[in-house]
Amino acid sequence: MKHIYLWGAGKGCKKVLKNVKKKKVHIMGIIDNNPKLIGNRIEQISVLSYSQIKPEYDYIVITAVKYEPIAYQLKRESVGLDRVISYYNMEDCNNNKGHIFKGKAWKIDLLEYKLEQLEKTMDIRMRNMGYEIIDRWNGGKYQLPVVREAEEAVNKIVNEKKSLLRFGDGEFEIIAGKNRAVFQSCNELLSARLREAIMTEDDRILIAIANNYGSLAEYTDDVADGIRRYMSEEVRGQHQAVLSDRTYYDAYLFKGYFPYRDKTLARQRYDLVKKIWDKRQVVLIEGDMTRTGCGNDLLDNALGVERILGPTTEAFAYYQDLLQEVRKLSKDKLILVALGPAGKVLGYDLIQEGYQVVDIGQLDMDYEWYLAGAEYRISNPNKYVSQLPTAYVGDWEEEAYYHQILARVGVK
Repeated sequence: MKHIYLWGAGKGCKKVLKNVKKKKVHIMGIIDNNPKLIGNRIEQISVLSYSQIKPEYDYIVITAVKYEPIAYQLKRESVGLDRVISYYNMEDCNNNKGHIFKGKAWKIDLLEYKLEQLEKTMDIRMRNMGYEIIDRWNGGKYQLPVVREAEEAVNKIVNEKKSLLRFGDGEFEIIAGKNRAVFQSCNELLSARLREAIMTEDDRILIAIANNYGSLAEYTDDVADGIRRYMSEEVRGQHQAVLSDRTYYDAYLFKGYFPYRDKTLARQRYDLVKKIWDKRQVVLIEGDMTRTGCGNDLLDNALGVERILGPTTEAFAYYQDLLQEVRKLSKDKLILVALGPAGKVLGYDLIQEGYQVVDIGQLDMDYEWYLAGAEYRISNPNKYVSQLPTAYVGDWEEEAYYHQILARVGVK
């Protein structure tokens, strides 16, 4: 009998459970990175964190359709690939790796999934095609909203001391009264404050939004299809309800690597944004597990770096306390914010009080993927990756980081 763990408590898990040869397999548990699922049970099988597994197993079976990041995580944990089976990997299926599944049923599952994904992809591409064709045909001339290039935004930040706030899918969903971001739930006050910030006419503030409304030719197929899937007619209407004819700037300013088809320009894109804090005294307002610039050279050209840490999740609950801490800072320091939707509201209010604020969001995460040459989103054992939330993020061991911390709000 083979002893196995399943990795992934999502939809794929039940399909895998249905096709496993139960008389030949003992399932020791289901592993998941989502801390909210740990301790649950699926068909009487306990959901565990990776740290809880026992070494006496034959295989770890990845049940997630996007199996590559999990396989990468297992490789990083020194788990041999001969002990890993990816259920949605056609190569593993064709080889009937492990011989623990009903081979024909396994192959049918994969073929059905691929056909379903193909149908969905064609549907979203057809649905969005009109916007993309019109934009490319007009060369962007008539596209609304107008989204300016990253270089123009950087020049205004550096030379005119403008501030910048970024609004992405999570912020637009909260404005519409919906939950999307895994690290910040929606509430009425946050929704109203985000609406106030994005509709501001304050000329000290540059508003950045993702350039997702027309042509998507510069993005990878996977990223472009994700945008098409999200940008339904309903979503476009929600965006238009709070956008105006003002000039916007590209929110992908701080995602210089992962979204783009041409990754040879990534270094150039990062060199551009590094001008923002060149020879400036910087204070980061970030989640306690974000650790922007730790372990890389992202902030090496800053004059100095200090940090105020808030909660990695649900930071808006501590908004007033965070605001009081930042008010203690000198206004000649550049404030860099990486705190999700709460950071937009915090940045907006600080700008009203005379601070220069730049919302850098997930810059560090994207920069780490660039340094790793990652072809897909991968987790980081020492940093919170919002798109791949994990049950455990390790402590940071460099003492210099702890000397940079001015205050902790809502965290130990």
